[in-house]
Amino acid sequence: MSTITAQPLPYGLEREKHIEMLFRAFHRRWRSSTDPQELTSAPAPAQGPLYGDLSSTFHAAETLPAGLAALRTVNQMHITSIPELRGPQCISRRTYRVATETRQLFLAVEESSCICMQCCGPARACSLQGFDQDRQKIFQFERPLRTDMCCLGCCLMEMRAYTAQRELIGTVHQRWSMFTPYFEVCDSADSPFLRIQGSCCPIRCLSDQEFQVVSMIGERIGTVWKKWPGYNEAFNMDHEHFGLDVSQNMNVNTKVLLLAGTFLLNHMFFEMS
Repeated sequence: MSTITAQPLPYGLEREKHIEMLFRAFHRRWRSSTDPQELTSAPAPAQGPLYGDLSSTFHAAETLPAGLAALRTVNQMHITSIPELRGPQCISRRTYRVATETRQLFLAVEESSCICMQCCGPARACSLQGFDQDRQKIFQFERPLRTDMCCLGCCLMEMRAYTAQRELIGTVHQRWSMFTPYFEVCDSADSPFLRIQGSCCPIRCLSDQEFQVVSMIGERIGTVWKKWPGYNEAFNMDHEHFGLDVSQNMNVNTKVLLLAGTFLLNHMFFEMS
């Protein structure tokens, strides 16, 4: 276990070159589909009777970067895995494109270690960073190493969400459940305010899947989903299309936390390779 957890993350010049390459590839698409003025001047969301409580969970007045400000008017996020070159070398990095139906929002780069990626698979420890169209880091998700398929109530999965300044936004915790997947979305004080629930027998392949996001009193307010695109002989990646549906007027920090939960569910239930 110590060998796995001691593996360094691939930070430094290699990561910077990788991010630079990605943004060169998608820079033209971003410029044509996203208006920077629209991102920075999005109107403040209206407070409804249900989501006003969620918005008040985070009290600090925010000056959001452009990438996160775009989430104010977003009610659906599509996440697509960008295939990496496969070969004899170890691939310790995965890249995801996060977009709406009409425009690109940002890139998310997952970094782990070769040993952890190959030996731990869905239970791997990783760091996942989000970058906006100006190549600025806007959030970071961190997932510690846990035991896959643990049924004893210990070593359950979690994903922590941070701002670019390393301020904790909150944590998505897996809770012990006998029959159905069950997660709690907690704020920075580790107080739960949302739940994510799945079906009794989630299947990783050959089917569409849905996890329901509900309030603490059981009202449905969102959905984490995965669409089965069919077998791909080139990459064999069944996890390349998943996403999140939420209310448009939900608090931005809550959307970021649910996005962290979406990536956690992808690792645990969606991906195969």
